[in-house]
Amino acid sequence: MAIVQISQIKHRHGLEENLPQLATAELGWSVDTQKLYIGNGTLAEGAPEVGNTEILTIHSPLPNYTVSSLGLTPGQSGNLANAVMTTTEPALYVQYAVKRADESRVGWAKFASNLANIADVSFDEEYTETSNVGLTLGVTPVGDGGGGYSYVLVNASLSAAGSIGAYSANIRYVVSSLPF
Repeated sequence: MAIVQISQIKHRHGLEENLPQLATAELGWSVDTQKLYIGNGTLAEGAPEVGNTEILTIHSPLPNYTVSSLGLTPGQSGNLANAVMTTTEPALYVQYAVKRADESRVGWAKFASNLANIADVSFDEEYTETSNVGLTLGVTPVGDGGGGYSYVLVNASLSAAGSIGAYSANIRYVVSSLPF
């Protein structure tokens, strides 16, 4: 009879402030910030520097971008700060997390506009949610931006979805723009 052995691979984990220097290619998970790190290795092994490198996850804000918040109640909409498309930056990625009562939705949305007509916007989104939180993302044409071009704002609205009724939602998001 064959011998079956079940093994489990464990990785380091803990609060980000207590995460130690990881060994070469060792993984470490920060339970409080939900960030994943990998050990760089040593200089003798060819690493450019000793330390831990963050592996990008949905909880990793992109460099030089701020995490913003927007609170909404059902029937209300609001513009996402820094989510403005122009002819010089016609594409936006919005990474977001929505918490509404005990329900949540996490995902990203890409808004890209036609350079000939900035208000002609295509939209793509991927997300996971525990239940329908009632979030809708869209764009609103605003008009002339003062430089002879039109621009649009990305906005979010909240409906009274499902059984969670009138609870408000808090949206935490990061916006990054893409110049063409």
